[in-house]
Amino acid sequence: MFRERKPSVRWVLPDGRYDPVVAEGARWLDYERAAEAPPDSGSAPANRAASVREHSTADPAERTGRADPWEWPAHEEETHGGKPEQWVGEAEAPEPVERDWFDGPRRPPRLADSRPYGVPGGLARPDPQVERDLAESIAPGTRFPDPRGTWVRLINGGGPADDPFRASNAADCALAVLSTWHGEPATAAPRLPEYDRIGRPVLTGERGGTARIERWAGHRLQYAGQGRHAYPLIARRLLDAGHGAGAVIVVRWPGGGSHAWNAVNADGEVIWIDAQRGHMSVEPPYTTVTGVFCLMLDRQGHPR
Repeated sequence: MFRERKPSVRWVLPDGRYDPVVAEGARWLDYERAAEAPPDSGSAPANRAASVREHSTADPAERTGRADPWEWPAHEEETHGGKPEQWVGEAEAPEPVERDWFDGPRRPPRLADSRPYGVPGGLARPDPQVERDLAESIAPGTRFPDPRGTWVRLINGGGPADDPFRASNAADCALAVLSTWHGEPATAAPRLPEYDRIGRPVLTGERGGTARIERWAGHRLQYAGQGRHAYPLIARRLLDAGHGAGAVIVVRWPGGGSHAWNAVNADGEVIWIDAQRGHMSVEPPYTTVTGVFCLMLDRQGHPR
């Protein structure tokens, strides 16, 4: 069965057919036969090349007695993300768009429709030019606009320096921030001009302003803590509520009186806003306060 070995050869191949496949699909035996064939005609090189090509293009199972691993045929591959056609139905569904508070049936009324216009202790109608200025500062339909933009400074028009009755409308400023934050720009209305007996402007806040905040938002203000120590808890809750969350904060001054302002979660960062003064900051602006109360809602209007 085995050929006789020469002294210099350590092993020999068995007799019979032995055609191992090498590079380009050709066999060593192909080259050996081509080399041994006599050059009997001018077409011999072409015949030898054709012989090699014939063996190279043979079916893999016929050449080696085994089939190569199965692959997707080229004509079955579609352009649906590079996957075969039968995988198209398994494509990932688009991420659902989260609804906004103002898109649902429990959205608050338009801010202008909830104001006590023209009544003692109430509000006066805002200047139409102030409303246009705010609307032009934000692209139509924008929700959760960057609080570092100009819109915060435009909520209260020219502010107390322009109109003394814009120094006592903090409750409406806080609601105007929430309305604008959710894509419905609204400027704050000034207090209805009122004067005392000697003609001095009455600069007390809106009568029943805290109750109107709760009615408009549909939830009650909750006690958040005493003094500046309440702010870290508010910030943590805003971050937990996610981008688009907003809060109305009401603080009491040590000497009496109160003030309303806001905080929002803008892309994972808490921004503190006092629109009555056209001010925003990354740190709470008021530290010398007593009681702190908060009404916090996520972007869908759920209390947090």
